[in-house]
Amino acid sequence: GGVSSYYMDTLGVMIDRDMIQNVMTTTMQEGKHLITFGFISHVVIYAIIPSLFVLLVKVKRPPFLKALIRQGVLAVVAFALFAGLLMANFKNFSGAIHDNKDLMGSFQPGAPLTSTIRYANMVLNTRDIVLQPRGEDAVKGPLIKAVDKPVLTVIMLGETVRAQNFGLNGYERDTTPELGARDDVIAFQDVNSCGTATATSLPCMFSRFDRGSYSYEKGLGNENLLDILNRAGVHVEWWDNNTGHKGVADRVVSRELTYSDNPEFCAAGECNDGIFLPDLQKAIDNITQDTVLVMHHIGSHGPAYYLRYPKEYERFTPTCDKTELKTCTQQEIVNTYDNTLAYTDHILAETIKMLENQDKAVATMIYMSDHGESLGEGGLYLHGTPYFMAPETQYKVPFVVWMSKDYEKDFDVDPACLEARAQKPATHANLFHSVLGLMDISTEERNPDLDVFSACRTKTE
Repeated sequence: GGVSSYYMDTLGVMIDRDMIQNVMTTTMQEGKHLITFGFISHVVIYAIIPSLFVLLVKVKRPPFLKALIRQGVLAVVAFALFAGLLMANFKNFSGAIHDNKDLMGSFQPGAPLTSTIRYANMVLNTRDIVLQPRGEDAVKGPLIKAVDKPVLTVIMLGETVRAQNFGLNGYERDTTPELGARDDVIAFQDVNSCGTATATSLPCMFSRFDRGSYSYEKGLGNENLLDILNRAGVHVEWWDNNTGHKGVADRVVSRELTYSDNPEFCAAGECNDGIFLPDLQKAIDNITQDTVLVMHHIGSHGPAYYLRYPKEYERFTPTCDKTELKTCTQQEIVNTYDNTLAYTDHILAETIKMLENQDKAVATMIYMSDHGESLGEGGLYLHGTPYFMAPETQYKVPFVVWMSKDYEKDFDVDPACLEARAQKPATHANLFHSVLGLMDISTEERNPDLDVFSACRTKTE
């Protein structure tokens, strides 16, 4: 209780099952930023010292029968009061709980215990889950077969980037000046994430399920987008500068760049996303087959926003150069967060330059963030709030597409049509089907209605 109350009181965090999952699947590198002086002080004052007092108090116990009667009467009275209050508003209570399954897990202070039990049950119940194949009919279509070069799609997975602060999505600050200077970048304007935390969103966005039908069990028990691409003969690699791929890349080539020994990009003991660029250039130079590269960014991961970008990208000041966000002003937090977006803008723009200034492959790039972030609005910080009560800042995310001129020509995609599609709502569910369409993979798993490129292509797929 002393531990969880700190995060509830200072950051507005709700300790539901998904939050317990986040804790259990995090890394030391990520977790250390949450162990601050304020946290230690809180635990000492509100947990350790009270516990010592309780241990020192000598309790005089009444006779067993007397205690049984007293406790029994209190239990009956309490239950009667609870039942009366519940029945008086039963319709409202039952409707709220039915419509919001996570509500029971958000009650405090019992939520940490009940949520831990729920998480343990979820893990135990999926220990022996059998992986179901998906897209066993997957093959390359006629468009990709007709191209005389390898086709390369780079999927850039953003971390904790919210649409409200993304320049291409209409933010008052220009946090995306390099992308904004281009006329060939298409930004979707209304995109909802599958979850409000990486542990949910990441496997969901690579699955065939939408937010309403996705579950931990389905994500674990079904092959995903990368498996289908691999089965169709596309070379797939996952490069990670975050907390891992959450099982998404279990069956394809994966590389961890988080702890790379590169002083240019890892000077603070943690690598920023510039670490991807040298290896991307090498991959482009040596490409020989149709390829999908997934790059999992550290992006704007908090609370250590100030570590996510080099000092030369500190465009908005003053900044919050610490992890105890409550000790900074909200403007300092926003400034620091916006600096992370300016650096992400640079990484994406550099990636596009590499792809357009080569002749080895027909190239495209997709950028999509896993979830958003709260920056102190309404007393909320970070992310992971249960979806039914999360603010839009935690689930509205950027979705950006770039296509080379060769790709537009060879696959007959009309960018003006795609620009019009980008004004309509989209979700993480579109990623699975759109990447299959982008790579011209024929399979019954692909739903053309969810492929954002489908309606903008005139050649036979």
